[in-house]
Amino acid sequence: MEFNYTPKYPVQTLQKAIEILMYIKENGSSDGLTIAELSEKLDMGKSVVHRILDTLYAYRFVEKTDKNGAYRLGWGIYEIAQTIPLHHSLNEDVYRKIMEKLCNEFQETVNLGIYNNGEVVIICKVEPDRRVRSNIEVGEREPLYATALGKQFLSEFTKDKVREYFETVQLKKLTENTIVDLDKMYEELKKVRMNGVSIDNQEYSEDLICTAAPIYNYENKIVAALSISVPESRYTEKKSKEIVNSLKEAAMEISEFLGY
Repeated sequence: MEFNYTPKYPVQTLQKAIEILMYIKENGSSDGLTIAELSEKLDMGKSVVHRILDTLYAYRFVEKTDKNGAYRLGWGIYEIAQTIPLHHSLNEDVYRKIMEKLCNEFQETVNLGIYNNGEVVIICKVEPDRRVRSNIEVGEREPLYATALGKQFLSEFTKDKVREYFETVQLKKLTENTIVDLDKMYEELKKVRMNGVSIDNQEYSEDLICTAAPIYNYENKIVAALSISVPESRYTEKKSKEIVNSLKEAAMEISEFLGY
């Protein structure tokens, strides 16, 4: 989702400072860019560029190089950027509203799970006011190989790591559809990577079909997964397509908050 916003009350000097920083970011090098170069490329007066750079220099947002009084980005920006993840962690204030919206849209159970010691742990669950619902509980631990949430984490594993997982975990045929064959799981994970969603087709619990989408952080790593559980009796091809689209959008919204 592209961020597109025009300030209602723009501060011109600040805008020019940001334009300078962005230009150095996109076109700079270890040798830096001179005031003359920035003035020409950004169509700003040299005196304006000089005053802005002087202020940015005071805050270590830029630094001077040894080449012709040129400037490059400074460590002050990096130090600020390092604190961003601390303010964009996976917390309930962020994901619960998104999960509630999904639940209201489909009137089905929505779950959020994280990876922990080779299993999925459910950390949040939002349920509709319906008689037939999933029996998954917050805090429940589920196997990676038999759940839609778990397959998202397996999809990031290397082939060798998936094999190691299959060799060390006690695999159980929880239902007739549970995948316990390594080659079949390799094929399943290919589909997950290709489609961007994973499906648990009554593999963990009979009569329950779950669809999950990955949640990424600023390092482009899967840190959680979001799923919708639907009883087989209410599962249709049309509903499946709608769930996939909305689930991907919801997971991406959380991912973008985390810096993806």
